[in-house]
Amino acid sequence: IGHSLGGLVALGFALRHPDRIAGLVLSSPALAPGLSVFQKALLAVMSRLAPDVTVSNGLDPAKLSHDPAVVRAYLDDPLVHDRISARLARFIVDGAREALDSAPALAVPTLLIYAGDDRLVDPEGSRRLARHAPPSLLAAHEYPALWHEILNETPAERAAVLADLDAWLAGTGREKAQGRTGGR
Repeated sequence: IGHSLGGLVALGFALRHPDRIAGLVLSSPALAPGLSVFQKALLAVMSRLAPDVTVSNGLDPAKLSHDPAVVRAYLDDPLVHDRISARLARFIVDGAREALDSAPALAVPTLLIYAGDDRLVDPEGSRRLARHAPPSLLAAHEYPALWHEILNETPAERAAVLADLDAWLAGTGREKAQGRTGGR
């Protein structure tokens, strides 16, 4: 399972090494950075001249989840910061482009679950993946009213997401994964 940036990394791995995994779950993957023209130009310069310089990531923690306890835990976590380097931003932009361009070659059973009202990662990237990946291998569920942390939303909202995840793991995902791995 890969969430957000982890979803981008997991998808990239699955596309490069489909023989090494039996299935994949992507949760609001970072597939559409949503940079302005100015930000793209700045990134082109900064990633070459000062790749390790960090700037604010511009993310609004209040838009992570409808659950105030989740937002508070994020804000109180001493390991969380609001910085991003030009090198990491370049990795995200390039990785998202490569992953979406390679979507038709996806060869791993995949569940894509994503927030339709995501304020941190543009859901259009997930929609594009859903349109271009093989429909026999990709099951996509968009949750229109949810925010980025779909696995950390309010209890009722989270329960709906987890029910879809459980159903996929118990059914289609397991069957397709077993077919690929001989039941391992």
